[in-house]
Amino acid sequence: MRLSFIFPVLLCAVILTGCNSSRKAVSPAAGPVAVTVSERYDVLTGSYGGWTDVTVPLSIDIVSPKGFSISGRARMIRGKSVDISLRMLGFEVGRLYATTDSVYGMVKVGKTYMAESLAEIFPGMPFTLGNLQDMLMGRLFYMGSDSPVAGDFKKFDAESVDGGWILIPKTHPAGLEYGFNLTLDNLLRSLVIAVTQKNIVAQCDYSAAYVDSKMGPLMSDLRVKSDTPRYKIDASLSWRWNDARWNEGTVTSWSMPKGYKRVKAADLVKSIK
Repeated sequence: MRLSFIFPVLLCAVILTGCNSSRKAVSPAAGPVAVTVSERYDVLTGSYGGWTDVTVPLSIDIVSPKGFSISGRARMIRGKSVDISLRMLGFEVGRLYATTDSVYGMVKVGKTYMAESLAEIFPGMPFTLGNLQDMLMGRLFYMGSDSPVAGDFKKFDAESVDGGWILIPKTHPAGLEYGFNLTLDNLLRSLVIAVTQKNIVAQCDYSAAYVDSKMGPLMSDLRVKSDTPRYKIDASLSWRWNDARWNEGTVTSWSMPKGYKRVKAADLVKSIK
């Protein structure tokens, strides 16, 4: 395995997530016992079920850039949109909407909204929307491609480590490296992304696996931490996958709210009371 910038960062993630883990991992699927990392990869990615759309409740807990907690409901169309309605006491107070190239948001209190490109929200990180959906669900992905990763082990370098295994793509987008840290139960434990040219490191830690009979393993809890030139991010998201509704032909859309003031993304978050 080639030694990359991301490798020691992932090793740190292995140690930290291993020390902090308090929930018992759940085996993603019954089947042949995986011995090599390539077999582990095939077992995991082979269990991923295909989907076109999903509606699922969630809760969000943000520490930074402003502390608040809120619940809501997400509607996702595979590779096309992510639509999250934020609610308090049964009423919608805000909304987040992402397409293949843009991210929109609005907060009803104060009548503010934002509209920025994915490149502005994720500087130096050439995500596709499908990549973001996989990241939110706790699935492996190959950055820049929405194609299924099953059968693509040859695109990655892999290494067994104490208590798990590490997966790093053999090629990366310019100025960026990323990799995955997985458990011996073949569950995603963390994703680390390093934008080397901008000195940005983002880490997503996963826990509380939910195994769907058709969709395979889905991670219920996700925590994202990063320091960017624009703001510090520390946020957690919890999915209620047991209440998810799959492949119902969901339709989503966005229109600019009338009478609202346009602000930057960080200012929109701070405007939530």
